[in-house]
Amino acid sequence: MYSPRPYQTDLINRVLLEFRAGHKAVLAVLPTGGGKTIVFTTIAKNARAKGNRVIILVHREFLLRQTSEKLAALGVPHGLIAAGVPMNNELIQVASVDTLVRRLDRVEEPTLIVCDEAHHATAGTWAKILDAFPRALVLGVTATPQRLDGAGLKNQFSSLVLGVTVKDLISNNF
Repeated sequence: MYSPRPYQTDLINRVLLEFRAGHKAVLAVLPTGGGKTIVFTTIAKNARAKGNRVIILVHREFLLRQTSEKLAALGVPHGLIAAGVPMNNELIQVASVDTLVRRLDRVEEPTLIVCDEAHHATAGTWAKILDAFPRALVLGVTATPQRLDGAGLKNQFSSLVLGVTVKDLISNNF
């Protein structure tokens, strides 16, 4: 079991304030090593406790495993949507983007979609998933709120919440 660090709790609270203010899609930025997975799994856990359905989108197998391990460490039941893995009906699903896009008709509409590595959210497969669930809130998390191709993220996210800097993490021994 783990608890978010103070700067992670602050980021969580500011993200939730943005949703309460009416933003449908919020982008949270935290440097590599800052604990983005802890931030979004805590948000997902709290959403589940309220009976909300959550899909966490990842684009790499190691991110699927990492996210599943963090949820397990929190004691949060969840399912995996990945090749070769049987689906279940848990409120939280950690989904491989490539698998989920082929199973959209088999998934209940979520209340919240979390996009890990959200700088990919404008890519075709990701956008198709987000378009399939137009009523869901979207939380994007990334260390790099820009794309290498120069395409912006402002069409996908209406609010940007910046976490601590690398300098802050280092100076506070995080």
